[in-house]
Amino acid sequence: MTDPQPMCLPGLHEAVAEKIARHVSAGGRVLDIAAGAGAFTRRLLDMGMSPLANDADPSRWGVGEVDLMNVDLNTDFAGSFAGAAVDAIAAIEVIEHLDNPRGFLRQCRAIIPAGGFMFVTTPSVTSAASRGMFLRSGRTVFFARRGPCAGDHITLLPWWILAGHARAAGWEVLETAFAGRYENLGLKGRLSSLLATVLGKYDQPGEKKFGCTVMTLRKS
Repeated sequence: MTDPQPMCLPGLHEAVAEKIARHVSAGGRVLDIAAGAGAFTRRLLDMGMSPLANDADPSRWGVGEVDLMNVDLNTDFAGSFAGAAVDAIAAIEVIEHLDNPRGFLRQCRAIIPAGGFMFVTTPSVTSAASRGMFLRSGRTVFFARRGPCAGDHITLLPWWILAGHARAAGWEVLETAFAGRYENLGLKGRLSSLLATVLGKYDQPGEKKFGCTVMTLRKS
């Protein structure tokens, strides 16, 4: 079986893995809550973690060593993971797909014990590339009318709004970072990014350059 490939910007999985390794001991139970074909679940296995996995589409699953759950994240889903003894949750590029981001964060918090962690990512709409696209088209990267994400990404979450949702859901925000390298922006994209770089104000390290917000949360 061929190893599944990441369905995200290059460098994002590596960044999330580094943060998990910093906070979760080897052997920890990490729930890959929107696992796709299983690329990040495979990485967790390689790190010595004990992953659990969930996804809405079981047809593409590619990690035979891990059973895939099929829990709907637009429901009150926490009870579906009762007894799973989860130490941390990885929610990579899923929250922007969901009907209720704050409700999702509350449900995730109910799954893990006090002291547990959540690592959540979402497209950054405040990067230079995204601001530049908005200047020229009124849309942002990964939230365009056309393209692979059209219709699937339904909630724009600038990092400060994501942090506000997390705190309202009871999480402690430990870190806000950015990762994921843009590829194939094209000439217009590069020029508008340069303009946004010159004119824009960026509050967080990495916010200007990278395509995804990576937030580390802890349940106090």
